[in-house]
Amino acid sequence: MRSLLIPLIVLGLPLAEIAGFVVVGREVGLLMTLLLVLASALVGVILLRVQGFTVIRRVQEAAQTGRDPGKEVLGGALLFVAAILLVVPGFVSDVIGLLLFLPFVRNAVAAYLRKRMTIVGTASGAGWHGQNDPRQPRPSPRVIDLDEGEFSRTDDEDPPGTEERHRR
Repeated sequence: MRSLLIPLIVLGLPLAEIAGFVVVGREVGLLMTLLLVLASALVGVILLRVQGFTVIRRVQEAAQTGRDPGKEVLGGALLFVAAILLVVPGFVSDVIGLLLFLPFVRNAVAAYLRKRMTIVGTASGAGWHGQNDPRQPRPSPRVIDLDEGEFSRTDDEDPPGTEERHRR
């Protein structure tokens, strides 16, 4: 039964979107239908931007306080899907996208998904230091560490740049 669900959605959603365009276009006219599609795409982009920054902030706060950010990450993923559904032209996808922007609907979908998914999280931060951390010594970019077998030098060779010194 589940194997039939995905092909039905893949085939049924475009047909439902076309039917939605026909019905809305017949009721409000072509120009208004196009304006509604453009407005929903604009709303999707704006909501993604506003909600996206909020989700990023919540994930960072959860990670800083040591809580599992899984709930915030899943909520952020659902917000991303909702925004994409609003940007995609079509009224059926717009309705689903708007519903996913509602917190209680998003929480219900997230709870449903959490019951059917296994989320594995690992965290280790004991030895991690940021790239510009002053406590962590950085090797000089001029130091090249070679083993004795990887480099040899004879006395009759002049090091690079000594010719200019001899000319002066």
